[in-house]
Amino acid sequence: MEENEIEEHMSEGSSLEQEETESGISIDSDSESLEESQNYSPSFWTRRKNVLKLLVAFFLLATGLVLGGLFVYLSDDEPLATSQITFQLGETPVQNPGEEPVVEVAKAVSPSVVLVEIPTLGQGSGIILDTDGHIATNGHVVDDAESVLITLPNGRKIEANVIGSDIRRDVAVVKLLETVEDLTPATFAPSDDIQVGQLAVAVGSPFDLSQTVTSGIVSALGRVVSSYGCEVGGFNSAECAGISTIQTDAPINPGNSGGPLADRYGRVIGMNTLIYTDGIVEGNVGVGFALPSDTVVLVAQRLIEGEPVGTAWLGIRGESPDDGRGGAIIVDLTQGSPADRAGLEVGDLIVASEGRPILTMESLRADIQLRLPGMTITLDYERNNELFSTEVTLGDLDKFLAEP
Repeated sequence: MEENEIEEHMSEGSSLEQEETESGISIDSDSESLEESQNYSPSFWTRRKNVLKLLVAFFLLATGLVLGGLFVYLSDDEPLATSQITFQLGETPVQNPGEEPVVEVAKAVSPSVVLVEIPTLGQGSGIILDTDGHIATNGHVVDDAESVLITLPNGRKIEANVIGSDIRRDVAVVKLLETVEDLTPATFAPSDDIQVGQLAVAVGSPFDLSQTVTSGIVSALGRVVSSYGCEVGGFNSAECAGISTIQTDAPINPGNSGGPLADRYGRVIGMNTLIYTDGIVEGNVGVGFALPSDTVVLVAQRLIEGEPVGTAWLGIRGESPDDGRGGAIIVDLTQGSPADRAGLEVGDLIVASEGRPILTMESLRADIQLRLPGMTITLDYERNNELFSTEVTLGDLDKFLAEP
């Protein structure tokens, strides 16, 4: 499976938004002065005290409900969905990175990283998702295999079945066939937290060297590369997609595929997936790519729950501007498509999706294809030099392609 192009994969191997609502109760003072209030009868003061007591009681009750709800929302054990895969919203694995942050990150992340082997074919890495034995890796690591061999961090080897694989996004999930009581699930960070220049630590099994730790930085965000599906079905196939990735200079090599890329707090920000090669050098040259954490969790949850993953469809053909502007210009639009129903027109320049800037048509395509059919997103677009927004409920690409 080892290839020598930037879009090809290494050999063998909705975003979350946290909303905080602050509520308060204000008690308006009477317009009368203190001296005037002294002329009121005792019954007035009794009623006034009763009202104040009720207000204070209501305030305390409301405060308790708000704090209680916030505690539950921020709880470390609160799942993102029905599975045990979580985005850490509260306490992080590494509280104080200190002077040796890579050391602390390695201690926190390594217990969640496994070696994934397909006997006689190849190997890669994997990320422990939950205590039930689900492990995420790349689709190109498992390929067509129905089962794989997992080596846990303590060296124990266990067979695992392949639960499912999405080759468009290159994410697969396997499940251990034996119960392991001391599994350490990884903690994932929302993709919105990732910044260019931040520390990036990779853990995996390059060249069968398990538990290898390397470090670097996040070099760029939103790098669009061709998915594993393009290699399998061809660039004109329905399986082919442009995927938005995190670029990093943390050394990753064949065998790192499927392993985590983590931040200084020990949270997984991405899954190492691709490396750049020049056709001669097959190892690391300082340009690697990782699937964002949002994508990994989204697809993994669907695979675990047995739900169809699908690929979202907008229904346009576009191109990138050549006049220095960022965005995607609509040059053709399918009648009755999600874009058409949302009021978009030929000539519109789409500049943002869910508040995130769209710089090129490739980045728009990657943004849409990483979402699921039925999702509703907000697109910002320019028309006649005016800025507008519209909500689009994305369609199903597979259903569209199957229509006569």
